Amino acid sequence: MRVLHLSDHYLPVLGGIETHVSDLATRQAARGDDVSVLTWTPASVEGRVSPDAGPVRVRRVRSLLEGARLDVSGFDVVHVHLSVVAPFSAPLAALAARRGVPTVVTVHSMWNGMGPVPAAAAALSGLRSAPVVWTAVSTVAAAHVEARLPGGARVRVLPNAVAVAPRERSPDAPRDGSVHLATAMRVARRKRPLPLVAMVGRLAREVDVPLRLTVVGDGPLRSRLERRAAAAGLEDVVVTGRLERPEVLARLATADVYVAPAVLESFGLAALEARCVGLPVVGHAASGLVDFVRHGVDGLLADSDGDLVRLLAGLVRDPAARTRIAEHNRTVPSGLTWAAALDRHDATYVSACRLAGRRRGRSLLVGADR
Repeated sequence: MRVLHLSDHYLPVLGGIETHVSDLATRQAARGDDVSVLTWTPASVEGRVSPDAGPVRVRRVRSLLEGARLDVSGFDVVHVHLSVVAPFSAPLAALAARRGVPTVVTVHSMWNGMGPVPAAAAALSGLRSAPVVWTAVSTVAAAHVEARLPGGARVRVLPNAVAVAPRERSPDAPRDGSVHLATAMRVARRKRPLPLVAMVGRLAREVDVPLRLTVVGDGPLRSRLERRAAAAGLEDVVVTGRLERPEVLARLATADVYVAPAVLESFGLAALEARCVGLPVVGHAASGLVDFVRHGVDGLLADSDGDLVRLLAGLVRDPAARTRIAEHNRTVPSGLTWAAALDRHDATYVSACRLAGRRRGRSLLVGADR
């Protein structure tokens, strides 16, 4: 199968969309597909360089016009990855769909927190009315996208996936009884780092247990986060800065609980990685975490910030509960594996081919039946 992934955002930028598109393309290529990525992200960003080596063909262009010159008629499917606004990839995907190329759209963001912007952007690019198969990365995100498309539109779920080995054992409780909280995020408003500090500060006042907080990541609010932590009297707060994935996983493996403070979280790739490492995950029930965190089993899901503090307090005070959930996550694999994800992508690509009135051979139809 010849697959073209379109994305405004790609490596060497490190983020949820960038990581997922790279992983997906690499795994599709590894099983024998002919996979290309078209993006306007440059190969060098903030001192990081992407070598663009390996089985995935990466095409980097400087403008929408340059991207439009690429002949997409030879691809079996075009798969576009959207956030809220995608000024490069959305118009190209709409153009491909109208030319009869089977096209799949995956929304990686929550469209409910941006007012009319996402729907307006999709309409302006031509994508909203194009003959495409719409998908989103979680059931929650899919419901919000579906509400903003023309009546009767169906939005499928194409979740992210990870291949993360669990830690060898859950950490022993320190002699002082301290609890190590961790999170991984871009330290920016949408991920809610400042409300996280406020919640941890409230938690510290409610429990008679020393707390540590590690924030893995960097971003525009880093200095404000550090100042807020100091003002709240939280002395043991560490912001690591941006780390590569192996370093992120190593930091998470030393923690007791993973905290996901974002509400507008369409999926939560870092939270899924933490769950697979073996951490209890505590986050919001209105987020995409509900697709892989079962309340009381893989972690705890809160209805509000106050409820999140209450749930954290319970885990902090109850080492046995922390260990029970941690051991479950460490020993019971998540269902969001790459094997399952590739099967769902195959079936979705077949649906796009049928929508476009095209058939691309028995291999595609076999993929729909697996």
